[in-house]
Amino acid sequence: MRAATARAARRSGPRRHRTRRFVIGLVIIIVVLVVLDFAARVAAENVLAGKIEKQGLQHKPSVTIDGFPFLTQVASRHFGQVNLAAADQTEGPVTITTINATARNIKVNSYAFSGGTIGSLSGTALISFASLGNTLTQQVGPLASVLKGAGLALTPAGPGEVRATLNLLVTSGSATWRVGLLTGNRITVRLVGSSALPSSLLGSIQNITLQVPKLPLGLTIDSVKVTAAGVVGRISASDVPFGS
Repeated sequence: MRAATARAARRSGPRRHRTRRFVIGLVIIIVVLVVLDFAARVAAENVLAGKIEKQGLQHKPSVTIDGFPFLTQVASRHFGQVNLAAADQTEGPVTITTINATARNIKVNSYAFSGGTIGSLSGTALISFASLGNTLTQQVGPLASVLKGAGLALTPAGPGEVRATLNLLVTSGSATWRVGLLTGNRITVRLVGSSALPSSLLGSIQNITLQVPKLPLGLTIDSVKVTAAGVVGRISASDVPFGS
């Protein structure tokens, strides 16, 4: 009985070693594939960021390609979702603080990502209160230096209104502007009320039309609202070509 058990143990020993080697080899292959997948994703994100920058951005955006595994998406030349983030788009006195958008149904023309088509884009563009305050200050003209040192503070006064509080040497007060949207990515800022502020200060900034900096990839502003962070525009586009 003991002899039979010993023989069985000797036979099973090599089998266990072979199984262990197979499992270790399989784990190594999986790790290598995951590393290759990650490296290919990073390289593709960098290439796409460069292509998108050339479509109307002043700075290279951050690009994140969703989905795993990545290499199967490369093989099909189709990506389900790509997230974009950019900052500091400037035109005249207006600076878009951040742009965040999600691109869906992206088809590329080649494995080199030389160009392609984005099925749809949607997201937000933020003009922070600091950026908007700087824009209002530039519109004042000769009184700009006074306004810059006035402790100008902008806060939301509702979904469509901005309140400005100023502390001047001789007086203090507040004003409220209503924010609206015109065609052509233009935003209107219209004075709707003020308290204890001189008309000489408010005269040149009662009604302002701001041309929003050009958005990349054919994005347009669909609506605007005032939030705790600033003026946020909902942006979208569809069937957008990029690259060559």
